[in-house]
Amino acid sequence: MTTAALIAAISFALLTMAAVVALVVMTRFMSESTRLVATLRERGDVLFDRVQVTVDGAQAAVDRANLQLDRTETVTASMDELGTGMAELAGQVTALAGFGKAVAASPVGRVAALAYGVRHAVGRRKARTVPGSVIEDKAIR
Repeated sequence: MTTAALIAAISFALLTMAAVVALVVMTRFMSESTRLVATLRERGDVLFDRVQVTVDGAQAAVDRANLQLDRTETVTASMDELGTGMAELAGQVTALAGFGKAVAASPVGRVAALAYGVRHAVGRRKARTVPGSVIEDKAIR
């Protein structure tokens, strides 16, 4: 019976030692796990801050793009107004050119052209200049 008690005591001691070793390993594991979670939490905070900065930058870029689109719409509207104005001006110039052709082709237009030509020729003759001639400067002599 003493042998059985001795075997039981030794077995109990070995089981207790195994439990103590298991508890020490478990304590180290829990310590490392706690440190790892704390490190991940810090890195997660830094990562979250970086993501927030990136999102803010993207939002600012979207706001700038929207502002540029608004400006582009304003310029486009101005160009449409300019195109309409140019079309109206072209119509007026066409009408005026047609009126000018009608006046020039009429007898009054022909008389006016003849009067202008005579007046221009008389003016040149009085100045004693002929187109293409060299004019002498009297101050050089």
